[in-house]
Amino acid sequence: MRNKRLKKIIFDWYIYIVLVIFWIASSAASPFFRTTSTFSTILVSAVPIALVGLGQTFVVLSRGFDLSVGAVASLATAIASVTMIWGIGPSIGSIILISLVIGAINGFGVSKLKIDSFIMTLGMMFFLTGVSLLIRPSPGGFIPTNFKKILLYHVANLPLVPFLILVLAATVGILVLQKRRFGREIYAIGGDPESAKMSGVNVDRTRIKVFIVSALSAAMAGLFISARIGSGNAEAGAPYLFDSFTAVFMGGTLVTGGVGCYRGTVASALIIASIGHILQFLGITIWYHFIVKGLLLAGVAGIQLLIVGSERAE
Repeated sequence: MRNKRLKKIIFDWYIYIVLVIFWIASSAASPFFRTTSTFSTILVSAVPIALVGLGQTFVVLSRGFDLSVGAVASLATAIASVTMIWGIGPSIGSIILISLVIGAINGFGVSKLKIDSFIMTLGMMFFLTGVSLLIRPSPGGFIPTNFKKILLYHVANLPLVPFLILVLAATVGILVLQKRRFGREIYAIGGDPESAKMSGVNVDRTRIKVFIVSALSAAMAGLFISARIGSGNAEAGAPYLFDSFTAVFMGGTLVTGGVGCYRGTVASALIIASIGHILQFLGITIWYHFIVKGLLLAGVAGIQLLIVGSERAE
């Protein structure tokens, strides 16, 4: 019993040990890494990864995949770049509404029509990419200066608002999964959908909610990206699909569902955001960044398969 409890503690918090070790090693490798400006940039870079990873964590925990998150984020930047000329509030409201509809369609297709989540969200990804390119064929558009200043607000070189967004996302994600009925239903479905249904969980409704959360969090990431780049871009969110999966799996959420927590995803988002900076400081070209991330994701997936296999053997 004690060994299982110790194993769970290590499994839940190991990623933070990895984060600290990585930062220490990176600081030793490059003097440029251990500056306040670098950590400020890392925090800002981690925000969209953590936001997209929020919904992706919910989806993976419920035994699903959402391949449309990057396209949703890109669509949010495209819509923002053409609607914010009429006001920030109406623009954000329209993006939220559209993301809710996208999430509901994904959830309905997976739960009611019994379409595999991989296929359903892959189709949605292609559709939304086309819509984004119609709205914003090339990068540009109008993003108000006030909107950019608010979301990227700094105090004494500390990105205060991005930091608060990370804290808020972590608080909401952890509390919902650990303390709310919705979270318990997600874990139940991820553990065994049939058993969850027999115990009174409305599996279809919960899965629809999960995909709505995923689309909404991806749209919020898109809004942050639009403030960061100062424009709309139909491909701006594409890298965050890969990053979201890496953050979720590296953070301890098992690909088989039912096991994991969002706090690990947040730490992983910080690691992923840090990787690009240390490689850049070491003079390694950007093409190798993708190789490193690919090896990282493959390694994490391999470790997870070993963990799942050992648990089944027990």
